[in-house]
Amino acid sequence: LQRGPLYRARLLALAEDEHLLLLTLHHIVSDGWSFGVLVGELSALYAGETLPPLPVQYADYAVWQREWLAGERLERQMAFWRGQLAEVPALQLPADRPRPAVQSHRGGEVWLELPGELVLALKDLCRSHGVTLFMALLAGFDVLLSRASGQQDFAVGTAVANRGRRELEGLIGFFVNTLALRARLDGTSSGGDLLDQVRETTLGAYAHQDLPFGKLVEELRPVRDTSQSPLVQVMLVLQNTPLPVPRLGDLVAVPLAADAGSAIFDLTLATREVDGRVACRFEYAADLFERTTILRFAGHFRRLLGAMTADSGMRTADLPMLDDGERQQLLAEWNATAAPRKPIETVHALFEAQAARTPGALALLHGERRLTYGDLDARADALARRLRARGVGPETRVGLCCDRSVEMVIALLGILKSGGAYVPLDPEYPAERLSFLLADAAISLVVTTDRMAARLDLTRDGVNVLTVGADDPTGPAAPIAPRLGGEALAYVIYTSGSTGAPKGVAVRHANSVAFLSWCLRTFPPALFAGTLASTSVTFDVSVFEIFGTLAQGGTIVLAENLLDEAALTAGDRPVTLVAAVPSVLEKLLGSRRLPDTVEMVALAGEAVPRILVTALHERHPATAVLNLYGPTEATTYTTLAALEPSAVWPPIGRPIANAATYVLDGEMKPTAVGVPSELYIGGAGVARGYLGRPALTAERFLPDPWGSPGSRMYRSGDRVRWLSDGELLYLGRLDQQVKLRGFRIEPGEVEAVLKESPEVREAVVLVREDAPGDRRLVAYLVFASSEADVSDLRRRCRERLPAYMVPSAFVVLPRLPLLASGKLDRAALPAPEAARPDLAERFVAPENELEQTVAAAWQEVLGVERVGIRDNFFDLGGHSLLLVSLHEKLEARLSRKLSIVDLFQHPTVESFALFLAAGAKAPPVAALAERAAQRDEALRARKPFRPRSTR
Repeated sequence: LQRGPLYRARLLALAEDEHLLLLTLHHIVSDGWSFGVLVGELSALYAGETLPPLPVQYADYAVWQREWLAGERLERQMAFWRGQLAEVPALQLPADRPRPAVQSHRGGEVWLELPGELVLALKDLCRSHGVTLFMALLAGFDVLLSRASGQQDFAVGTAVANRGRRELEGLIGFFVNTLALRARLDGTSSGGDLLDQVRETTLGAYAHQDLPFGKLVEELRPVRDTSQSPLVQVMLVLQNTPLPVPRLGDLVAVPLAADAGSAIFDLTLATREVDGRVACRFEYAADLFERTTILRFAGHFRRLLGAMTADSGMRTADLPMLDDGERQQLLAEWNATAAPRKPIETVHALFEAQAARTPGALALLHGERRLTYGDLDARADALARRLRARGVGPETRVGLCCDRSVEMVIALLGILKSGGAYVPLDPEYPAERLSFLLADAAISLVVTTDRMAARLDLTRDGVNVLTVGADDPTGPAAPIAPRLGGEALAYVIYTSGSTGAPKGVAVRHANSVAFLSWCLRTFPPALFAGTLASTSVTFDVSVFEIFGTLAQGGTIVLAENLLDEAALTAGDRPVTLVAAVPSVLEKLLGSRRLPDTVEMVALAGEAVPRILVTALHERHPATAVLNLYGPTEATTYTTLAALEPSAVWPPIGRPIANAATYVLDGEMKPTAVGVPSELYIGGAGVARGYLGRPALTAERFLPDPWGSPGSRMYRSGDRVRWLSDGELLYLGRLDQQVKLRGFRIEPGEVEAVLKESPEVREAVVLVREDAPGDRRLVAYLVFASSEADVSDLRRRCRERLPAYMVPSAFVVLPRLPLLASGKLDRAALPAPEAARPDLAERFVAPENELEQTVAAAWQEVLGVERVGIRDNFFDLGGHSLLLVSLHEKLEARLSRKLSIVDLFQHPTVESFALFLAAGAKAPPVAALAERAAQRDEALRARKPFRPRSTR
């Protein structure tokens, strides 16, 4: 319609006959520059001026572009962009909600104004470094995105007018092109260095701006994914021309800012310079972000720009992003956990005080065997005297190798009362592992039972054995050991090491007393009336079960494991408290209910699946469900979260009394709310360190700059982020995060989706490379029944996850391989049955009529000789423009309405044919075409616009 009679007539009629003129141009046919042209021509026509003839039409430009972008020119442009964007990873900003498998493009916006003084400072910075205002804004935006995502390599898109010839300035059309500006930040360079880098990157991109972005995507073939846009997920745009306002005589025209409620990209920062200030509009994907998150981003952007202008020589990693209020909240307010501690300094003294108060109360129940507090205290004293006679005293490490029995609890207390520290040894450990632990902990004495002593030949390792029995004499009461201080060693528990060798965590009495003091303040004594103690003493959950119960005056119901039905229904002492690893509790619930007497379930040791919490609440609505997070190095538990299925998942809550939690980046600086980073733990629970491993202790136990003088914090290796209410979300291990085809993937997120299926008992996801260069995501599954179907799980993953997070192989196992510690043996997971064959070997011809129809359409669009049902459209050279052609062909041949999004989601002939066969029949294309024709006829029948001759 450019400059045609209908164009002029409609413009004038709209301006004169309507109360409100709304000018809307769709980006499929126009760009922002075109809007200015349209407004200018409207003003000229309204004033009665004659518009000069156009020297060229948009079609002429399209022909010229095709001719110009051919041969050497095209290859030069393409070579530049290949070098610039080789293996550029997708930018993955921390989202408030899981990324949907298909973008809805629902959007929101947040406005920020950069004040005049900051803009002046930015322009001074620009002059000193020879950059434009856009480049300065891009540098600050790069720092913000890097700090928010934790990435140092990504691309930011920007739009260029692409009207380098004067003849194009007056045309209405879509000329604008998208450029992908790669950012590489290492944190060590200064703000000035970053400006220089941005200048070089931007000028290089401007010099090669003629290559259409669609052509670039077609050439680079990034992984196509309906959950986000290819190559660039974030945009920055600067408009430095005034907003066009129509001149309509005595009529007043006012430009209105309208929130379209849509977002093409994850985040777009649109900036405009107005009257010496810069208006910033953050347009965000509402499926991913809360408005409060973007408000924080906006504040951080302004702060980073201010810091960069104040000192361009400062390292980008040191540029302050948080204001004083945010730092105070993160480091002080959310760690305001100080609480009075018990004046008692040792673990066994807490028990002794309780035994003195209630000597006749039932302390321990194991089958038919019972011990009161008085009896347990006396028997532990007797063992302590025997240990003292063997030379045990402060800092002496004593091995404890007992089956789950009354004698085990007596031995725990007896070793502590003697002044020694216990080192638990599981009788089920292989002989080689037991020998390693005995040697590593320098153990010369092991406490065990007669039965275990006969079964295990511990003397071969040169250690002495002391047996404890039910009939051992207690003897007269007498002083046992010198008074211990809180700094004395209480126990050493071994955990798996990243090098394969276990490492012993040395925990002091003060650490455990602080933890037990929190238990006494937090939980009512009645809760411990029947504590099911089912956890091995080689894991520190046993400290909560055994010593937490004894400090409260409750009863320990000793069980072989959580599935011990006899212990769960322990006669006159009902179970009230269950502490369990989530995967073990899932097995229990798979066969029966918990006793109705259970008032609280404390989950720990693993990430908690939402489906387990849902099941617990449905079956036991009166039972409280807690997530108690904490590494052994921080003494049993560090944070607590009350779990509800509706919560943001997976929560680990807030720090317990006298504990501190810090979320710090690689520079040991606190990260903002919502930004994933590593969890550091401070406070009274931080253990002494690793036994005999000073270098490893120094690496993991660091000075705490926010704690009391001399205090330390433990570097957990766990990835978490703050929620806006001060709760922490657990995001997995840093050493398990994987990167595949440029995408960062948290296997735990995929595992959580798999575990939501009732058919899945256990699931593990990891990246394998069984053939060189063939890295793929593999899911290992243990099904609850033999009737479960992998295809259902694959479909569930496709519905819930982005395409790059859907495992390419599913391996079903009867059980997962475990190490002696009970943890997953990842090295023992088998490779999928066959490595991925090449295209020729895996060709599978279409079989039914539907597959043949779809494959034939592919062959025509892609220009290939044959298409197998397992071939991927994009792997064969397909791209978005070809997908449009394919869409048209399939609609015509299948006589049904189809969605391009469905083609994106089902990129193989097989998957798309299955989708078509399973879906409801859509309206035939003929009926749709008929309705479109009727609509066009109605439009033509309308009264034509007639411009007025004078005004």
